[in-house]
Amino acid sequence: MEITIFAKKRTNKEGKPFTSYITTLTKKNGEKLSCSVKFRDDCKTPKPEECPLNIVLTKDDCNLAQKQYTDEKTGEIRYSSTLWVKAWKAGTPYVDTSMDEYF
Repeated sequence: MEITIFAKKRTNKEGKPFTSYITTLTKKNGEKLSCSVKFRDDCKTPKPEECPLNIVLTKDDCNLAQKQYTDEKTGEIRYSSTLWVKAWKAGTPYVDTSMDEYF
């Protein structure tokens, strides 16, 4: 499967900078699922400046974890999804098509 990884520079509560990675997975029924992406320690992490980046994964090289939590502000029960990646390789070059229907 080939997915697109996006990188975002953020800071934690103590002000320390870090990079988070996100993607959107598409289920077999067409439903889309946004999730964070974590790379295992023994797996190389994409360079933030190279993102967005298409990567190729196999079913054995990743797993999806879902967690339930309560929103502190609203008290709502929510779910977060994390794609854990053990190994990947570069995919096709990323092409931004977000403005195609406007130009």
